[in-house]
Amino acid sequence: MATSSRILFIINPNAGKRKTKRLIQQLDFLKDNVIYRLTEYPKHSIEIIQKELNRFDVFVAVGGDGTVNEVASALVNTDKKLAVYPAGSGNGFAREFGFTKNLKHLMQAIEIGETRKTDVNRINGLLSIHITGVGYDAAVAHDFTKLKGRGFWNYLISTVRVIFDYHSVQASIQLEKGTIAGRFFIIDIANSAQYGYGAKMAPMADPTDGQFDLVLVKPLYWLEFPYFAFKLFTGQLKNSRKIQYIPCQSPVTIVTSEKNFHIDGEAVQLISPLQIEVQRGVLNVINTGKVKKAISSLLFL
Repeated sequence: MATSSRILFIINPNAGKRKTKRLIQQLDFLKDNVIYRLTEYPKHSIEIIQKELNRFDVFVAVGGDGTVNEVASALVNTDKKLAVYPAGSGNGFAREFGFTKNLKHLMQAIEIGETRKTDVNRINGLLSIHITGVGYDAAVAHDFTKLKGRGFWNYLISTVRVIFDYHSVQASIQLEKGTIAGRFFIIDIANSAQYGYGAKMAPMADPTDGQFDLVLVKPLYWLEFPYFAFKLFTGQLKNSRKIQYIPCQSPVTIVTSEKNFHIDGEAVQLISPLQIEVQRGVLNVINTGKVKKAISSLLFL
């Protein structure tokens, strides 16, 4: 398969080992301008990109949202293009942008070369590409890291067992037009719609609109959780009386004693106050839409 773009696949070998092994076998058949590198430790992908930035046009993150976050952090404010081959657990960013495990379709999208100018958020200077949060979802992320395996079923185990021990978060949120204070089940900063696995926390969020959605979920009784989860996975949370969405273009400050957060699903510890701001259109993400339209039109010929 020939391509005019110089492409570097950055592969996290610990994410979806069977998927990455199969991908490497496929890439070995692709010569031309396609090369891959395996990461060996956290942040290694950033080092690779810094070294190879001028040699390649497109950088393909192979892994989960953590891998995509690393690769994206090295590509913001450059003219280089980001693509994703999803090999992680939730794959929230990949799902949002229509990336699949079909290598042929990915290469076709790269060959077409169209991109979406995508926003990112900064949380105390750290990059967030889709959703950052504190509260229940962060507690799940921290519990998830204690399990030996990844994948949906382990994520479900963490989701269920955390609900019985979790308590809401006290926070003060300083917005351009005032302050909101209280206890919250979840506080999320959403640049796009979903965590992953199709769980849409902010169904109306658009990663290209120059703003993020501040998502405030009121405390839940544990008996309310199944209904909340149903709405989450069916994209109906925007109709819930328990949730408030505030679109934000200006910086927001969150003050809380809670230290356990997640950034794009990865468990982290952050110290309050948190300064959150959006950076508009600083990341060039390969547009998969043209390929999908072409495939759809062929199906009806």
